Amino acid sequence: MPPKTAGSKPPPSTSRDLVPVGPRQVFGKNAVRRDANGNKPSTARALILRNGKYGARGTGEVMMLNKMSGREKLDLLADDLIESSKTALATPFRLDKCLKIIESQYYANLDEINDLQDPDLFYDKIKAEVQARHSGKKEKGKAPPDPLKNPTLVAHTITSRIHNAYMLAAAWRMVGETLQELEEQGLDDSTAREDLKKNEKMRSRYLLLFDTVNVLAQASQERLGLLATSSAEFSRYFRTSKDTETNQLDYVFQYEYLRELHKSFLDSIIVELCLPGSTIPRRILYLILQEAIEESPRDANKFPQALWDAIGDLSVTVQLQAILEAPLLSLEEEVVKNFPRQKSSEYEKWEDAQIHSQEAAQITANLEKTISPLDKTKDKAVLDGMWKVINQNCRHVCGKSLDALWQLEKAHTRVPQWHARMDPKVKKQTEAGYDSDEPPNLVPFKNKNKSGPGARRAITHDDGNDTDGSMPSLQTVSDSDDEDGDEFESEEESGVEDDSEASDSEYDTDDEDQLREMFREAMDTAAATPDFFDPRAAASEFDTLAADRKGNPFIKMLGNLRGRMFSSNPAMKTTTRTTPKRPTKASKAKATAAAADGAQPGSTKATVEEVSDEEETTTTTKKKKKKKPKKKKKPAAPAEGQAPDEDGSQPPQSPVISPPMSPIVTDAPASPETKKGKKKEAPKSPVKTRSPSIGSSVSGAFGSTASLPLPTEQTAGSAHKYLKTEGLTGGKSKVKSRPDPSNLAPIPEKKSIFSKFKKDKPKESAADKASGNKHSFFTRLTKKTKTYMHQLLNTAEDEKKGLAPMKWENFLKVMREMGFEYDPSTAGSSVRFDPPDPRDPPITFHKPHPDSTIYPVMLKEYGKKLKKYYGWAEEDFYRAVG
Repeated sequence: MPPKTAGSKPPPSTSRDLVPVGPRQVFGKNAVRRDANGNKPSTARALILRNGKYGARGTGEVMMLNKMSGREKLDLLADDLIESSKTALATPFRLDKCLKIIESQYYANLDEINDLQDPDLFYDKIKAEVQARHSGKKEKGKAPPDPLKNPTLVAHTITSRIHNAYMLAAAWRMVGETLQELEEQGLDDSTAREDLKKNEKMRSRYLLLFDTVNVLAQASQERLGLLATSSAEFSRYFRTSKDTETNQLDYVFQYEYLRELHKSFLDSIIVELCLPGSTIPRRILYLILQEAIEESPRDANKFPQALWDAIGDLSVTVQLQAILEAPLLSLEEEVVKNFPRQKSSEYEKWEDAQIHSQEAAQITANLEKTISPLDKTKDKAVLDGMWKVINQNCRHVCGKSLDALWQLEKAHTRVPQWHARMDPKVKKQTEAGYDSDEPPNLVPFKNKNKSGPGARRAITHDDGNDTDGSMPSLQTVSDSDDEDGDEFESEEESGVEDDSEASDSEYDTDDEDQLREMFREAMDTAAATPDFFDPRAAASEFDTLAADRKGNPFIKMLGNLRGRMFSSNPAMKTTTRTTPKRPTKASKAKATAAAADGAQPGSTKATVEEVSDEEETTTTTKKKKKKKPKKKKKPAAPAEGQAPDEDGSQPPQSPVISPPMSPIVTDAPASPETKKGKKKEAPKSPVKTRSPSIGSSVSGAFGSTASLPLPTEQTAGSAHKYLKTEGLTGGKSKVKSRPDPSNLAPIPEKKSIFSKFKKDKPKESAADKASGNKHSFFTRLTKKTKTYMHQLLNTAEDEKKGLAPMKWENFLKVMREMGFEYDPSTAGSSVRFDPPDPRDPPITFHKPHPDSTIYPVMLKEYGKKLKKYYGWAEEDFYRAVG
């Protein structure tokens, strides 16, 4: 029998995308997942790690505890993930994915700026921001003060939020342009590591890009910490500390709540995320946070909306960090750390803009009357007046508006794009009767009387073994609503058993006594060190004492948390400089204001005539230099004809003196009369050197008349005649002549961060246009989803008239049927949707939290963003759905 020939193997896949793998175990929906001992999966894994690392029950005095503390669990899981990450596959470098993240964040911050200029959205956004950051502390017998009634506080909140939006938008634009420049230099997914090893210039540029993203992550981390200080759940862990040198307030850890932090697993993660300088990388902390929320979904309700949004924004930046770090892993760590970085001019301008913008944000006295009370800003005229005042304050500081300062003048004009088109075959199937909320049958149902999808049958409420096809009970039918609540039942409404962290953080009486003794010992050790409670001072004695008490977990936590702080200023700032490197015209004007007050009248006129001059001079020679450029404004003969009339006593000097003197006679005929008497002697001195071309005399903007060539025999005549006789007209015409446009080399177009998504993309052809209209994707919507689209676009046929909320799950259904893809893996509320055509920009939304219902104000914001990005219009929707 001949041997069997091996079958032909299929060709290997060219795709390099990672395939997500779900959980291997089968669980009921929202079921409590605990082992036989009542431990959650993360707790069970931490126990295994502790037993394998330290023995049966842990280290030191902790072995007497019956339960594992939250802090010890965090340390064990973090150490294990850090060790496993050293041998695991790193996140692959994907240039297109990086650019999508950057573009979505850039557009998200531009949307923030535009929303703050929209009277329909401004009030609600600022109200939520004020309440999130200044909720107020309750006093016994007194209600907390309403922060909205404090105009100074509200004004500072507005200016800081505007500053942050502009700063982040400019930063993401700079990051995107830098990455695009690297792509133009040859950076590619497959050869990125080799390119960074060999090309030193590219490596320097890439490291600067990586450092910039790290700076953005630090800024987002400070904003996260600032919002945590005002939340009901996490504010107790922070207190303010004043710097005696700068009088600035910083937030540090509140040691009184060390025991509570030691117990809670979730609180330990958040405190580590808020305080800078953690020994656990942010990426590891986010992995642990996601696992903690998945195990205890109800614990996510501890986060208010603003804090959950900040967690999502930081999560996106951390995700980008992980992708950009992949090519650097092949380089030695010392090479990456010690490689010289030189800040680009764009980066220094960005830092200077921070200084100017933060200074302007402190000016709120002229803003308080405009925005008080805050509900006045619902009027467009009032809101426009507020922005006018803010731009005036910025011009007072640096001489520029906010858009000009951050180089975002043209960024607000955006052309909607939607290139996705419906396949005609799919459209025919939809028109043939598949317009339902269920997928079409794989095999069409046919019988003698009808064809198409089979008749719907009621879903019976049983365990799956009953074959009864009768109608369900009336109670079962009434439980199902028209909003698909049973299909996308949220975790908040599911009614599952409470699986929050509170049950895991409880200790028995013996454990409480043990923890109390260890906490007292830790605080006594800290009190024995005089400088311990000063977060800015060194406490070497405490480190020595802590080394002798390694078994006390509180001493270890004190050493870990001490000295870590973040600024209480809500306006972001990533530079330590207080003065810009490039002074603006406004700062120059301030610096020369004192000198201008004591200057002579002649110098004051020169300053008015030529604002760009930086130096104030008093000599007549320098005054002539400032007035000479007026020759360019009036080079015609009439000006020359006026000069000889007033100075007719010296006709031989008219060919040379008249051109520079003509503007003086016209602008200020009184004062130059005495100067002309002085100038009569100047041409009589012999001039031995002659300029080789007229470019250094007549064409020079600040040339001196002493260098003009004087002929031996001077006769009255025009300047044009003089130039012609001297043979200088050829040089002048040659300088100003233009080459043939056909011989000009093409000027390279300066690309923005969006050109990457338009480059090398298939252009719209006639075949594409014939396949369907631009908004044919609306035909994909099922009958029920069309009602959601009416509500989202706020059409005239919206039955809710823009007053009803929408469930997040129904919004996801609309986006899915429109062809969008999204990745819900990032922690927090930030969700990015990628359109079906890669030529269109991605869009980012913040999921409502803790209640996932999209209320009317936020729903209106969603609809405006979709119209602005993709041009979805009410008329196109009506045309598509008939």
